[in-house]
Amino acid sequence: MLRKMVSGLVVLLVFVCFSTTQAAEKTSSGKQRAANLNTTIPVQMDYLIYLPENYEQQDKWPLLLFLHGAGERGDNLDLVTIHGPPMLVKNGKQFPFIIVSPQCPKDQLWQPVELTALLNEIEQKYRVDKDRIYVSGLSMGGFGTWSLAAYTPYRFAALVPICGGGEKFWVKKIKHVPIWVFHGAKDTAVPLERSQVLVDVLKKAKSDVKFTVYPEAGHNSWTETYDNPKMYEWLLKQKRKSESEVKAAEKKEEEARKAKRAAAKKKK
Repeated sequence: MLRKMVSGLVVLLVFVCFSTTQAAEKTSSGKQRAANLNTTIPVQMDYLIYLPENYEQQDKWPLLLFLHGAGERGDNLDLVTIHGPPMLVKNGKQFPFIIVSPQCPKDQLWQPVELTALLNEIEQKYRVDKDRIYVSGLSMGGFGTWSLAAYTPYRFAALVPICGGGEKFWVKKIKHVPIWVFHGAKDTAVPLERSQVLVDVLKKAKSDVKFTVYPEAGHNSWTETYDNPKMYEWLLKQKRKSESEVKAAEKKEEEARKAKRAAAKKKK
């Protein structure tokens, strides 16, 4: 008897819900109404993690997020060790910072929201100095470096995008972040101009940006960059500016611009 009552109640609830939905659709048919999406999208990502020697002897460490290029996409992490810091680590080089090297799935591009989820997990699991998180990538990873920084403009201490590019409006969000850009003058895969236009915007904004162009290099401008000890020395000197500090400086700059415009108007 109880089972029959429960079954009947379930059928009734389904019928009521179905009828309510139909009524709502009928009421809003031909009209525009507000709606809301609230869902969770799972993120699955394979990555390599490198911890420095004597990791346990230090409370927190700088972190480098390395983003590979299009040729290393897939589901085989060995591909990630073809270039950059993962290759150097594989060959025995030691670094004084944590290195996280994720792999982008085949035929996909780096997605800032997914990389942000990865960094959130790494911060929880490991001894990360949140004021010394750096991002570097080559080719597709260079594009990913610019876009990720624009997505979370107050998270990173410095960027090293190599033979990448992006949108001008991206860099306006990260003009406070120290950036060292690298590109080959003879790059035909990603033309030099893709980096140059972003550097020009940053220079106009008086940002802390460095630009190294290899006169004889084609697309592979990353080997020389990642073999350069001075790049790592520069990187490790950088510390994140707080969001409040950055916004205070921006407010001061805006006030100075307004005062300059007002003074110029008075002269007229």
